[in-house]
Parts: sequence; structure tokens; C-alpha cells
Amino acid sequence: MEEGFSFYIEPRLRKYLDEKVRDDLGKKDKDYVILIDGYEGSGKSTFAQQIGYYVDPTLSLDRICMTADEFKDAVANSQKNQCVIYDEAVTGMTAGDSISRVGKLLKSMMMQMRQKNLLVIIIMPVIFEFSKYAVLSRAKSFFHVFESKGRRGYFVGFNKRDMKKTYLQGKKTHSYTVMSKFKGRFYGKYTVNEEAYRKKKSDALSLIDDEDKKDVKNLHRDKLIFMIYKHFKLTQEEMETLFNQYGVDLKRRSIGSILEKFGGKQA
Repeated sequence: MEEGFSFYIEPRLRKYLDEKVRDDLGKKDKDYVILIDGYEGSGKSTFAQQIGYYVDPTLSLDRICMTADEFKDAVANSQKNQCVIYDEAVTGMTAGDSISRVGKLLKSMMMQMRQKNLLVIIIMPVIFEFSKYAVLSRAKSFFHVFESKGRRGYFVGFNKRDMKKTYLQGKKTHSYTVMSKFKGRFYGKYTVNEEAYRKKKSDALSLIDDEDKKDVKNLHRDKLIFMIYKHFKLTQEEMETLFNQYGVDLKRRSIGSILEKFGGKQA
């Protein structure tokens, strides 16, 4: 066990964190992005906390993020050489919206992440759901966390080359076809207060539930607008007037976006 740490870090993993991650974070305008995946309950979040805390012992719950807004704030408020974790797996979402959001976040925050030499760890259920940009352009390594014979706490690591091969070869079948000898164990030790972490996770899930309900409601509204457009053959201007007559504040630009979404022409 590393002196000063209350959890086990496998020797090969410790060497990788010392020689690869810390070395990069010591260079000008360099960050380090790590991707972690694994099935629900496999220990992804615990593993992410442990490697994050090993590199950055100041890691706190404030920088373990479960929403896009939290991630942006954490990056903006972080200091040099700190770790930020984005636990996208908390939501359990696999929709294209969620996937593309991660890539957009990495692009938009790239300058700050590099200037501050941040270690950024992103967690999702499976690597094949990450955006191409996140895997092929930003991430430097990938860890798959799994159970063996009903026991949690196993990982297999992939360098940049094997991560790309895993992603490109397995995207169609969602199967891990690339072999790696970088394997090890970890144990279920949180680096932050477990009760506070679970409360934050529960609050995030409640927020996502509310957002999902809003998305479904908006989808039904948009489908209804498109049906009205197709049935009555109205122009966008005529539709705007019609909706306003019934107290619905919907502008032509919004109507045009809805029609485009469902394949309708703008008029």
C-alpha cells in the first residue's frame, strides 16, 4: 500500500500513474484524459476516485461531477494539476444526446484543461457509446472495469493504440476483442465521504428524471406541430399566427427547427 493512502494501488497501475499521467501533467499545456467503462455495479466510480486521488490527493466531492454544468464549473474552478471526474454513467443514458454532449464538453473546455494540466476522468457504461472525438482525439488511455466469478474490483487497461483498436473493432458488436496484459485488482474504498457521494448521485438521478420527462413532453409537442403542418399545409408564418391565437408563444424560427427535425421543408 502506498504510504499516506488507505487503499491498495496495484504496482503496475501505480507505475503507469507515476510515469505516464504525472509526467504529462508536468508539461506545458498538457492534460490527461482517461476513459473508464464497465457494467452497472462493477465499481467504475470507486476505481475512478482511487486513481484520481492517487494523482491528486486534493480530489474532493466538488470535482466528482454528474451533470454537464457541474463539470464545466469544476474545470473552471480547478487549480493546476488537479483531477476532475465526470461520471456520465450515473444517468444510465445511452442516447445520442448524452454521447455527443461529452465530446462537445471536451472540445469547449479543452483550452482550460490543458492550461491547468488537469487529469480528467470520464465514466460511461461502455466505451462504444463515447463519441469518436472523445476516444480518438482526446483520450490517452482506457480502463474496463469488470466482475470475475461474482467478485467486483477487476480492471484491464489499454494504451492509446489499443484503445482505438478496441473502439473501432468493437463498435458494431459491442464486444471487447483486443487483448491486454495490463490487468489488476482494486478494492471498494471510496476516497470521499460515501454517504455524501451517494446523496449527490441520488440528487443527480432525480434531476435527470425531471429532464427526461420534459424531453418527452417536448417531443410530443413537436410531433403534434409537425402533424398540423403536414395536414393543413400551412406556412411557418401561418402556423405562428395560429398558435399565437391560442396563447402558444412559438416563433417561426422554432417552428422551422421542429419541421427540419422531422424532415419537413421550411416555408
